Order: sequence, then structure tokens, then C-alpha cells
Amino acid sequence: MMIMQAGPIPPSGGPLRERYLDHQGRKALEVAASEYAETVALLAIRAALMPTLDFALVEPDGEVRRTIQREKRARWTYFRAETDQSTLDAIEPHIKKSVKAAMEALNYLEDHGLREEAHAAVHRAAFVNRGLFDCPIVLRDDEYWTDCPINISHLRMGVSAGLVSDFECSVCGELVEDCDHQMGQPYPKVAGRTAEGKCTICDSADCEHPEDEVFAVPAHANARNFKAGEVSFVARPRYPLARIVEEAMDMGALHDDPRVRHAAKHGDLNCDADLGPCKGFNEMRDWNLNDVSRPGIDEGEQVD
Repeated sequence: MMIMQAGPIPPSGGPLRERYLDHQGRKALEVAASEYAETVALLAIRAALMPTLDFALVEPDGEVRRTIQREKRARWTYFRAETDQSTLDAIEPHIKKSVKAAMEALNYLEDHGLREEAHAAVHRAAFVNRGLFDCPIVLRDDEYWTDCPINISHLRMGVSAGLVSDFECSVCGELVEDCDHQMGQPYPKVAGRTAEGKCTICDSADCEHPEDEVFAVPAHANARNFKAGEVSFVARPRYPLARIVEEAMDMGALHDDPRVRHAAKHGDLNCDADLGPCKGFNEMRDWNLNDVSRPGIDEGEQVD
């Protein structure tokens, strides 16, 4: 799981958080769309022959989902075999960036009017990524693990970490309680570089702040000397990208099947959830926490 993301602490609520989520979500959607468009462009004339995502995104009937998965898997197997390796090598980083950005967009926009647009972006990118590059289920420490973007993204829960830290002033570097700077007010500060090569004005390794020049910098508190406490699962995390990134997969009676274990060890076992509809979102806030039998995400989906 990711416990928190790099950068400033997101607003906890209100209009500031809404603007933050809107901005970050739209930006992620743009990246997902542009990287997907680059994938299509690299396929050139073969893009017209690519299997299509021509089904409703949500289908509650498991057998219908599996039927669609089998059909699309057969079509993708043929399409991939007819696509040259150099084209696949060029496509791979773009479609994986599209998947990542689409999942981030959904995490930012899960309560936004663009939620379904982000949902569709996840399905669209994951469909092509699975078709061309698989969605492996791996065997590790006698457990089967998956990072399937459909299953992971549809589990609407996040991670909240209890943290204790000191806070230093961004202007003078002293502890906030020991300095005289008013947080939020601008003060002159000389630009320089830290030992790690980061700018002392914007904390970036690549910026346009010349060293030794003076800039007005709003004072704010930087956290240091983190001490992690308990980690909890929550329906809506403070950090929108603090989510599960991989989960164990219950293979049932197939867990000890020698053929399945061999396939998982050699990268030949794949999840097919990306190839068909989902069964909708699994919202933590809708769970009955006293019901230990609540369903997982796409349990029993087709595996190849």
C-alpha cells in the first residue's frame, strides 16, 4: 500500500480541498488521455483492427463478465501475435502511464462529477494494457498476488497513517514554535541548493531560481523527523493516492495445483478482469463492518 504521497499535505476539507481534488483529477485525466492517444498513434493503421471495448462498463452477472473476458482474450491474443515487437516496445511505457494516471484520476475524482469519466479511463487503458502486456498473477511467499488495475481501483478505500513529527519554518529552518515568522506571510529568502540538490525556494531539483538571488517566500511549516504510528483503512483518505497497490488473490482449490503454481512462477498466469465489465465499485463506506463475509473485488474472475 501507499501510506502517503510526496508533496504538500492536501487540504482536509471544504472549498480548498474541492479545488485541489478537481485540479489534480483533471490533470491526471489529461495525462491518461494523452498517453492513450499516443498508444493508438503508435499502432498506426493497426489501431483500426484493435479489439474494442464495446460493452457496458458495469455488469452484475459474473457469468456474463467471464464470457466477455474469454471472447476479448481470444481477440487480443490474435491481435498481439500480429503486432511487431518494436511497436509493442514503443507502446508499453505509454499505456502503462495511461493506466497509472487514470487510476490516480479516479482517486482524486471519486466524489466528483467526473467520476464516471475517470472510471471509463481506467477501463479503457487497462483493457489495452491487458491485451498487449498481460495482467500477471504472481506467486510470492506461497500467496498469489495481483496489482490488477480494475480490481485495485474499484476497491474504494484508502490508507490513513498516524504520524508524529516536528515542524520547521520554511524561511529560517528553525522549529515553528521557536521562530518569529508568521505562517502564511511572505519573507525575503536567498535562493540556494540543499545537499540533495533541491532549490531552497521551491524544493525542486530543476527550477529557474538563480542561486544567491532573493525571493519573497510565504512562511509555512515543513514536517521533519517523522515517526509513524498506526495505519488504518478509511473510506476517504486525506492523501487521495494513499491506496492499496497490490492484494492477495484467493485461488481456492487451484492454490496448490502444480500447473497453476508453475504458471504463476514463470509469468504465465494472468487476471482477465481488465478484459470485461466490472461489477461496480466496492465502497468501504457502504460496508457493514460487523459482517466478516462482505465480498471482495471480482472474486472468482476469469484467470488465464
